[in-house]
Amino acid sequence: MLKEINCDFCGGNKVDVVFKSTINSQDNDRFGYMCSNDGHGEHYKVVRCNNCGLHYCSPRPAATDLELGYQETQDVIYQEEIQGRRKTFQRNLRNLSRYKKKGRLLDIGCYLGIFIDEARKVGWDAEGIEPSKWCVKQAKEIFGLNVRQGTYKDVALIKERFDVITMWDVLEHVDSPMYALQMSHNALEDDGILVFSTIDIGSLYVRLLGRRWPWLMKMHIYYFDRKCIRKYLEKAGFKLLEIRVHKYIVSLEYLIYKLKRVNKFLFFIMNGVHKICCLFKNKIFLAIAFGDFMEVYAQKIPKQIENGG
Repeated sequence: MLKEINCDFCGGNKVDVVFKSTINSQDNDRFGYMCSNDGHGEHYKVVRCNNCGLHYCSPRPAATDLELGYQETQDVIYQEEIQGRRKTFQRNLRNLSRYKKKGRLLDIGCYLGIFIDEARKVGWDAEGIEPSKWCVKQAKEIFGLNVRQGTYKDVALIKERFDVITMWDVLEHVDSPMYALQMSHNALEDDGILVFSTIDIGSLYVRLLGRRWPWLMKMHIYYFDRKCIRKYLEKAGFKLLEIRVHKYIVSLEYLIYKLKRVNKFLFFIMNGVHKICCLFKNKIFLAIAFGDFMEVYAQKIPKQIENGG
């Protein structure tokens, strides 16, 4: 059952329709929760708040239905792309080192724990929290990580504070991005750093493609632009440090898997390239950055300073 949702940022309910729903059935049993799902172009109605400009999906499944879906997620395809994920997260860690080089780190929505594993290799005391029971099990069996099973709401149950909190491609999935940012603020040390990647619906690439933009998907229920992110961070008690284009490093095989649904012409071209590369037994990785995903760095403003103390 789908329900109408007010704006997460300002609470308003006056909206304009940006993209009509492309889902034939209004049931939630076909909702694609796994990170690597190929349901590009299948999405709920996307609206824009008349008051603050936030883009989000309404109507959509209730928060409890979303949480249950993510708890039951299994994603073997993501598991097969570990090498590419490692390379992406290694780059992320190099970027993070410009602001913090060591300390306690919490990765919210850590999935299989690949980022945590990479962070530990370079000296971070890193841990994670993840809603998927299958992913938590895989994190333990593959990397020996003791990942907590839970959502961003359960961060409040963790008594320790962290020097860094990360959320890689998480905010666009959660029922309340504002609450996720507030929970992160509470869990950070006073000089703590928040780092996350998320959608940039204000990018030129999105404006050019419009409804053909492939990241209009059922699992994405919020679509931010840089202006909205700045307002979110300010309201949640953060000082923005930097917004940059987020880059993904993926294997040629994974790119082909995605292109099969997104662009048939490019799929045939890249599939041909892949067959040639296989003759030489070369595994190719590509950096993908069209500007439609942003990487955000922010610093916690202690509450006494927020309040003028």
